[in-house]
Amino acid sequence: MSSTFIIAIITIILIASFIISAVSYSRQQALKKRNQLVKRYHQQADEALSHISLLLCIDQDYDLIIQLQNLVVNALSSAAKLNFEDQMTTNNLSTQKLKLNEYKSKQRSNQVCCWLTSDTKLTATQTQLGQLKKLIDLYRNKGDLSLPKHQDLQNHIQKLQQEVSTNTYLYQADLCAEQNNITSYQLNIKQAIQVIKKSMIETSQKNQRIKELSDRIQEVKRTGKTSDFKNFIKPTEPHSIETEAEPETDITN
Repeated sequence: MSSTFIIAIITIILIASFIISAVSYSRQQALKKRNQLVKRYHQQADEALSHISLLLCIDQDYDLIIQLQNLVVNALSSAAKLNFEDQMTTNNLSTQKLKLNEYKSKQRSNQVCCWLTSDTKLTATQTQLGQLKKLIDLYRNKGDLSLPKHQDLQNHIQKLQQEVSTNTYLYQADLCAEQNNITSYQLNIKQAIQVIKKSMIETSQKNQRIKELSDRIQEVKRTGKTSDFKNFIKPTEPHSIETEAEPETDITN
């Protein structure tokens, strides 16, 4: 066997090895990219589901919930197409499609309750609603939301933030009333007034609410008692977002 033939064989083997390595590398990169996309789609779905979980507790409207649920379905659909052998994703997609139809039919498994039982929970909820605003901005920038729709959703979130804050302060005022804690009672009412002043409700309605709450403060100062007044928010039975129950009164409506 001539040396030329041997060199040719070695050359062919080396070239074949390079080709196989290149193909293998390309496949690894494609697989890595696919897995990254699948992970991103699942993260998008999980983020939207987290917001939906909150909105189901505090938002009587379904428009924003449906928008987010559509996002969940679209993200999981994209993930399922990239990884069609993943039965868990396929099953989850089917579940979320059913949820979307339920929301379009205005169905949910809990009652709405637009207040919280502590400042800590209020802060956490307001932080999440702020994150939701940023998410809505992101989808506007991507062209997935029209400017009018984006503005409607942003206004709706802002209204939710104001309602949750106002009702939580008034709920805490009710707790103070049970203890005849006049100072804290008045402080919580004043905090609610400040939120209402910045709210988006109609001016005459806003002024009426502020007057009602201001009159309550004056009456408490005059009598030195809180026990004679009807609760603002707190029902007879202990209800809150945590128990997914509906308040008897909503001062922001």
